[in-house]
Amino acid sequence: MWNIDEFLSGLNIDLDRLRDVFTYDPQAPMIFSSGIFLWLFVAFILVYLLLQRRTTARLLFVTLFSYYFYYKSSGTYFFLLGLVTVCDFFIARLMAREAIPWLRKAWVVLSLFINLGLLCYFKYTNFLGETFASLTGGTFTTDVYRRQITPLTSLLDYAFYVSFFPQLVAGPIVRARDFIPQIRRPLFVSNEMFGRGIFLIVSGLFKKAVISDYISVNFVERIFDNPTLYSGVENLIGVYG
Repeated sequence: MWNIDEFLSGLNIDLDRLRDVFTYDPQAPMIFSSGIFLWLFVAFILVYLLLQRRTTARLLFVTLFSYYFYYKSSGTYFFLLGLVTVCDFFIARLMAREAIPWLRKAWVVLSLFINLGLLCYFKYTNFLGETFASLTGGTFTTDVYRRQITPLTSLLDYAFYVSFFPQLVAGPIVRARDFIPQIRRPLFVSNEMFGRGIFLIVSGLFKKAVISDYISVNFVERIFDNPTLYSGVENLIGVYG
């Protein structure tokens, strides 16, 4: 009988270590500049390219990857992302069908209560929870309430918008009326767009991993750990650093 542990052992692969790599570690959450994300992103791009002509499959794949990214960066909070997504999706649809003004207002108030309630709660328990609550679907329901957009008919499309991993943790906040019309637009990436994207990613990683981390570890942290050992000018430069 085939045994996966024996198979991996034969390949000299430590199953426990492999599991640790792909599960959430609160001491080392995944960020955009981490090695594990770069490897996962390469795999993501390859699959994404294979699905470029299959819109629904591509949206589903990106949504699942976004949820996994959020799990790797903040653990079980991705359940809250799903909860808010489902709540706001159905609230928006109910609100759009409602003709009585005060009932429409009641629906949008309920949506804001859910989103801001999570914000207020997690603001004092976890920074990522705060980020999550501030970036999710509250903008969608308010746009529907103001009749700036119509509610989506596909839960997948809305989940794709809410969970889109490039802006979920780091921002910027993107309003539904700007993002949603692009979801099912035919995919087109020119050589110029691709080259500019690669340039922005590489230059951003260089600024973060080389310049920022070097200044932080070798200069700023040393001064802030023992500011009395340094002059006023050096402390000021540490603040700027």
